Amino acid sequence: MTRVRLQETLLAGAAAAPHRLGVSLTALTQDDHRVRASFSDGAHANYDLVVGADGIHSTVRALAIGSYSPGYAGQMAWRSVIPIRPKGIVDNMMVLLGDGRFFGLVPVGDGQTYGFGAVDAGWSEDPLDGRLERFRRRFAAFPAPVSTYLAALEHDRQLHVGPIEWVDLDTWHRGRVVLIGDAAHAGPPHMGEGGCMAMEDALILAEALRMEDSVGRALEAYVRRRRPRADWVQAQSRAAAQAWVLPPTTRNAALRERGDQMFRDRYRPLITSP
Repeated sequence: MTRVRLQETLLAGAAAAPHRLGVSLTALTQDDHRVRASFSDGAHANYDLVVGADGIHSTVRALAIGSYSPGYAGQMAWRSVIPIRPKGIVDNMMVLLGDGRFFGLVPVGDGQTYGFGAVDAGWSEDPLDGRLERFRRRFAAFPAPVSTYLAALEHDRQLHVGPIEWVDLDTWHRGRVVLIGDAAHAGPPHMGEGGCMAMEDALILAEALRMEDSVGRALEAYVRRRRPRADWVQAQSRAAAQAWVLPPTTRNAALRERGDQMFRDRYRPLITSP
């Protein structure tokens, strides 16, 4: 599903929970019993627990754990959604590997297709003006269904571009503040597990808070249970990120011989419940 549809579904499920939009977090202070949060609108509030689920450039992480710069995976990625399904895209993801670049296509709801193209290169800006034409040139050598996808894009604003990065922290919580999802353990998107891992984190954190007799013990239990699985996904995602842009003479031979087995080995540990 698209990120917009996922967000709508999560918001509907949490509609009964008190919430505010249009404010940002500016400060966190805590003692053994509470966390005091300050917000951009001048408001303050006290909480038993603060959960930072605010992504790879987490404000909660910076305020509670410390300054951290995500690592760059050496790839720039362009992402977009088109309202059609190119021929050959039915119900499976397809990834085409080129020389120092790759392009993936994923069927999503309502007959749409999500596409992501990436190049192995240094970090750079890609201004909005003219972005679509530059994107088409970067992947002009790719055959259908990529060529069909490129033709279906209509304007620059359809393309989101950014670096592929990761977060590798020793500490996921401090006091009564805890991180989940990309804020704690972002990895390259090559396993498609970012959103899944965040939702698993939330589920396990809720279970730990319900089962343990203190917030401190609950956070320790959460990290103890989640760390091995998150480490596996991050390591495998980084390995895939490197493998997809190996020289074709090396990469193609390995994929022909062991590609299916490597794919199954990469996901097998995730079949069991988190």
